[in-house]
Parts: sequence; C-alpha cells; structure tokens
Amino acid sequence: MYFLYWPIFLKLMMRMFTPRYFRPKFVFFVGFIIIPAILCFRLIVVFFQILDFFLFPGFWRIEIKQPLFILSNPRSGSTFLHRMLEKDKQYTYLSLWQSLLNSITLYKLVGFISALDKKIGAPISQIVDAVDRHFFKGWDGLHKAGLRFSEEDEFLFVSSFLAPGLILFFPYLHEVDDVFSLDNLPVKARKCLIKNFRLSVQRHVYATGGNTFLAKNAVAGGRLGIYQEAFPDMRVIHIQSDILRSVASSLSVFSKPWSFHSPACYQRKYESMSVIEMVRTNHQGIINNRQNFTPENSIDIEYDDLVINPEKTVVSIYQHFGMPLNAEYKARLVLDCIAAKSYQSVHEYTIEDYGYTNEEIIQHLADKSIQNLLCVA
Repeated sequence: MYFLYWPIFLKLMMRMFTPRYFRPKFVFFVGFIIIPAILCFRLIVVFFQILDFFLFPGFWRIEIKQPLFILSNPRSGSTFLHRMLEKDKQYTYLSLWQSLLNSITLYKLVGFISALDKKIGAPISQIVDAVDRHFFKGWDGLHKAGLRFSEEDEFLFVSSFLAPGLILFFPYLHEVDDVFSLDNLPVKARKCLIKNFRLSVQRHVYATGGNTFLAKNAVAGGRLGIYQEAFPDMRVIHIQSDILRSVASSLSVFSKPWSFHSPACYQRKYESMSVIEMVRTNHQGIINNRQNFTPENSIDIEYDDLVINPEKTVVSIYQHFGMPLNAEYKARLVLDCIAAKSYQSVHEYTIEDYGYTNEEIIQHLADKSIQNLLCVA
C-alpha cells in the first residue's frame, strides 16, 4: 500500500481542527496517540517488507490462483461464514495480527518468539490475552475479535489511511468520501494500490504454505475493482441481506469507540451518516461490479438461508465452485452448524435508536443512487 495517500490523509487531519470537531479529548487521543502510533507502526512494517525482498526473494513470483472472497453488507454473516470455511485446511486466511504485520520476516519472527514463549510458560501469550480482553471487550456478543482471531483484510488498508475501517477513529468520514470509493482514485494511485495489494496477499500465501487465499470484507465494495484487477480469476461469495438491518447493526458496532474519544458525536444523526454512507457505498460497489464476474466465479447466498441452514449453504458453495469437500472438514462442519443453531443473539438494533426512521434511510439511499446515475450519465 501507499505509506500514506496524502490527499485523503490531509483531509482527515484538517477536519479534526474545525470548530465542529475540535474537542481536546478527541484531538489528543486520535491526533496525538492513534495517528502517530499508526504511522510509527507503518514505518516498522514497511522496513520489514523491504527486508522480505532480500530474505525471501521468491515470494513476489508466486501465482495466486482463484482466491475466494466473501462480500456482504456489514454485520451480515460474513464473519460467521468465514469462520466455518477457514477450518478447511485447503485455505489460508489472515488473522488480525497477520493483517497488521504483513511481512514474511515478521511472520517468521513472531513464530520464533511464540515457540520460545511456550518453552518458558507462555507469559507473552498471557499478555496478548489480556490485551484482547481489554481492547476488544466492547465487541463481546457482536463480533468475536482478538489478535489471533481471523479478521478482514481491511487492516491492510487502514495503516495507509485508505480504508472505511477508519470510521472507528473519524466520525466525520462521510466528509472525506474518497476513502469509501478507492476505485475512483486517479489511475496512478489505483495502479499502486493494485500492485501492493497483490504483494500483500503473495506475502501471506508464501509465508503460510501456498494454500488458497480466503478473505472476507464487509466494506470493500468501493474498491472491488482494485481487487478484480489484482486477481482477475478471483471467486466471490456475496451474502445478500436486508440493508436496513445492516445499517442499524453497523451503527451499534462502528460508533462504539466514538463514545470514548468523541462523546459529543455519539449517536448524533449527522456523524452517524458516516456509517450509513459506508454501508451504502459498499452495497452499491458490489452491485456495480457484479457484471464483471463470470457466473462460475460468483455465487449469491441469502443471509437467512445461511443462518437457518448453514451446512446446506456451505455445501452449495462447494458444489458451485467445484471445490473438494473432504470427510474431515465435512464432519467438522456438521459440529459447527449444530453449535451455531444453538446460539441466540441477545442484541436487537433499530434505526430509531440513532434518531432515524426507516423512511429517512430509504430516501437517502434512493437519492444517492439517483445522483450516481446522473454522474455516470
């Protein structure tokens, strides 16, 4: 990725100091802790990525064949499906720490430290567990997260300030809407993103043994064209779901950090528009790019079908793509589906909780769609 894409980064920084958003706690936490930490972290990772070319020069020549991507609206079952598929050993996928430390050299270093840690009683593992409990407790019951859990490829882009996931830190992201639609960036910028996204996946596949790359993302619709150019033979599972339900659930998840670093924005209608716009651009991006996939490389599944009968849904995916379904994984799938059916969510979300009505959201989506059509015309 870019170290930084300055046009977007500067827009993010400038709005932090406007009268609407300038609050000491917000500026201190995001401007003087989060952003410098991301930049320092980015410097370290880039250094090790450069080392990869010298220590593992063959990684960039490996061919990534038919990577499998799960796409959906946010909060629409993509994590649920991914965590069922990831147990099939034919796949390799990103855990959170791997998406943050996207370097073969760092993978090897982490593996060495992990092995050493086990021999001395696992004190580092205990620290990692404590970090997970502290930083991810806000998502308990919503989205099981942690450094060692599988996660979206979003964090490959966050460190360059080129991802909708930045909404966790910037409640005004809808004012910098370039970040929602990277496919619309200038040609030179897109080519750089395509090249570096391909290298990111090659690093991971090389380091983990060369299996089929499995990924999921619920906010990547605006850069799906970049994905397709990086991997023309990519396969896609699209989970179709109720966009209003997705908006309500997304507001509950992505606005959580705002209550800490910018409480003045928390549950306000204007800032909540960032989440709504993120869901809209993702949904519209998937629709706009559907025609670019051959029928044999894409499949649509319904969210309700996935929840009601996950085993049947997974089997239909394997059949559609002609992928082998071995006995070991099939047995594991049966057990996972039994456990999934016993799970009952205790969370219910409504648009009204955030000051909207369904009619307002529908009208916004309709107005934006008309604007997009006029721009294309």
